[in-house]
Amino acid sequence: MRTRSNSSNGSRKVYREVEKTIRAWEKQYPDTWILLEVTQEDNGEPVRGKLIATAQDPEKFQEIWKSYRDKGILTMLTFGPSMEPRPAVVVSAA
Repeated sequence: MRTRSNSSNGSRKVYREVEKTIRAWEKQYPDTWILLEVTQEDNGEPVRGKLIATAQDPEKFQEIWKSYRDKGILTMLTFGPSMEPRPAVVVSAA
């Protein structure tokens, strides 16, 4: 799991306080679970956020996710797009 940290000596990845759209974060981290701090909503839907952590297993977020919730910080968990090719659906009218 990668998380933000103020320490450059630790094993955690240091992230700047960058704010992006949710879709931009998903595009940046394909096939990866992404934990975000929600910074903007539109009609109750998250639209922008700051990166908290990334992981291949969402269970690894439990402790950090709880710490943000306990502080009253709104977060969301999302998944980047799959890199595997998906079957295409073609609709035709005869």
